[in-house]
Amino acid sequence: MKTPISVFAFFFAIASIVACSGGESAQLTQARTIQETMVKAKSNLDSTLDLKLEELGKQLTELSADSTLATDSTKMAAYADLKSKYSDVEGMKSKLADWMSNSKMLPSLEDLSKGIENPFGKDAKDEDILKAIQGNQESFNELKSEIETAIQ
Repeated sequence: MKTPISVFAFFFAIASIVACSGGESAQLTQARTIQETMVKAKSNLDSTLDLKLEELGKQLTELSADSTLATDSTKMAAYADLKSKYSDVEGMKSKLADWMSNSKMLPSLEDLSKGIENPFGKDAKDEDILKAIQGNQESFNELKSEIETAIQ
């Protein structure tokens, strides 16, 4: 009786080890973590830009409703400055969207199982994918810094 149970336990242990080893490499796991962090930060930055545009839009509306805008050079200068800031923030929002659309992103495991192609190619090595994602992270951090400076 012990022998069949021992054999079953042995095969179960081997099957468990094989199943666990079928997962992603540490490099792909790290790439997915970096990518997930970047996408969340991009979303937060996008929300910050939306709030800034809303704030600047309200200020522009208030200033344009002022009846003395056309005759007060100080108010005209303030209006022109606000309009320029608004335009700059719109440009940053556009730059952020362009960065996202031009960045190669690793599809989720679920998407890959559904047949979505890996944009890095089916022969891409894990370390090459990680380097590409780290490159995306570096360019995102530069853009994030530029945007944060512009909206202060």
